[in-house]
This record gives sequence, C-alpha cells and structure tokens, in this order.
Amino acid sequence: MTFDKKFTLRYFLQVLLSSVFLVSGWLKLAPIEPFELTLVDSGLVPWSLAPYAARLLIALEAIIGIGLLANTKYTRLVLKSALYLTLFFCVYLLLLWWFRGNDVNCGCFGTQFSMTPIESLLKNAGIILLTLIVLKWYGEPQKKYTWAYVLGCLAIISAPFILNPPDSYFSTIDETVYPYELRVELIPDTIKEKIPFNIEEGEYLIAFLSITCPHCKVGAQKLSVASVKHDLPRIHAFFVGDEKKMSDFQFESNSKLPYTMYRENSFFKFTKGVLPTFLLVKNGQVLKRWTGSGFSYDEIAKIPSYLIE
Repeated sequence: MTFDKKFTLRYFLQVLLSSVFLVSGWLKLAPIEPFELTLVDSGLVPWSLAPYAARLLIALEAIIGIGLLANTKYTRLVLKSALYLTLFFCVYLLLLWWFRGNDVNCGCFGTQFSMTPIESLLKNAGIILLTLIVLKWYGEPQKKYTWAYVLGCLAIISAPFILNPPDSYFSTIDETVYPYELRVELIPDTIKEKIPFNIEEGEYLIAFLSITCPHCKVGAQKLSVASVKHDLPRIHAFFVGDEKKMSDFQFESNSKLPYTMYRENSFFKFTKGVLPTFLLVKNGQVLKRWTGSGFSYDEIAKIPSYLIE
C-alpha cells in the first residue's frame, strides 16, 4: 500500500471515529439528566458530582472528535485519549450491566438511540480496534490548525455548561429561605394525573428517590418507621429507575411507600443531583427541604411542628 492510499484510509478511519465521538457527545447533551443518572447508578460518581462529570465527559468526546478531524500534531495524543476514554466507558458499561442488568439503555447515544450495555460493549470493541489500527498507521504529525485546536479545546470544555447548564446555576428561587414556592409547573401533567391528591393543596411530605440508591433505601426506611411513631402528613414518593426492581427496593428498605414513577428530566431540577431529597409542602409552599443524611429521625420528629408554625 502506497503512502497516499494508506494516508487516505487512515484519515477515513479517523473521520469515522470522529463521527462516533461527536454524535455520542451531542446526543447525550440534551437531555443530559439520564446520562447523569446512569453515571450515578453505575457507582462511578456521587450525585453531587454527576452534573459536572457528565458535562466534562461530553466535552472530552467533542475534543477527541474535533481533534481527529483537525489532524494536528496532537492527533496521536488524541487517538490515545480516545482509546483510554473508550476503555473507561467499557468499565462504566460493565458496572451498569452488573447493577442494572442488560435491559436498560446505557445512554451512550443519549435517549435518541437506545443500546443495551452488551451492544455498547461490542460497539466499543470496534472503536478500540479501529483506534489501534489508526495508531499503527499514524505517520508524521501535521502542523496545521494546531493553535486553533488548542484554543478550540478551551471553548469546547465550557460549551456543555453553556448549552445545557446545571439547573442550580440559574435557579430563580432561593431554596434556603422558607417557605418557598414548589415549582409545580416543572411536573408534567402525565405525572400529576397519577398522584392521588392535588399537589397544590394540603399538607404532604414528598420524597425523591432512586430505586438503586442505597441512601434512598435508608431514607425510605426512616420514613416508614417514623410514620408509625409520629403524626406525619400524607407521604408520597417520586422514583427514578427500573420499576421492575421496586420489589427489591421495598424488601431491602423494609418500606412500602405510595409512589409514582418519575421518568422526566425535571426530576433532577428538584433534587439538584442529590438523593434522597425530601420536601415538606403545605398549600404549594415548601416549608422544609432535606437531602441525604440530613433527613434524620430528629428532623422527622419536628415535622408536625413545622406544619403549625
């Protein structure tokens, strides 16, 4: 094979790899919340870091994709980065397969194209093979567009945070001052219809939980125990995750809360990426908000007093 033919084939493979990374990053960006959730469910990052880790991984995919197209002197480094990132995603997929099974969308191409963890692992095997071939055939580095690419990388890192910023950046409600208005408008009508009461009236305690979150199981157990000992208002839970595993959640948490599955992105606007989250609501006003271990038995015992203040 002559150098020209070899270069043409190698660059064709680079373009093919670039397309995969660019499409993957773009489709994960909107909506980004399912990708955040799967990162957490796989155990790779905690809830508090998921919004930032997801956006940085998307930015890295874009940097790799554009770097393969630009063909600068950093292309060999970009190829190695593509290899390492793909291996990282393989670990993520294995963990996702272990914790959630093979009947879920891995999120590698967002919600537009559903792939199981096994299908995505096979796809990644192809990416690794092509990357190794390109690395083997890679010749002298090109000098073109190098500085433009370096400056472009800086812009790319910030792009996911600008195009789809974490909700907390632009919240118009100060959720540290009680009471504050519950953002009922964020809850889709399809979910409101499944709630057995009017969420804009009366007193209730609402829990935002994930079926696979161990801390959520602890929170649900606390609620179940406390509801027997204290005069608590109506309790309702919003869940994300695979409803087929609800029986496991109920068994492991020794709880059976009234619930509604919440498969909409606005779920994360209430939790700010922290689970479990609990809201004490009275006539559409949030009287108190707890997250994580802050939802203690002592705090639960104070709930009746919050309602009469």
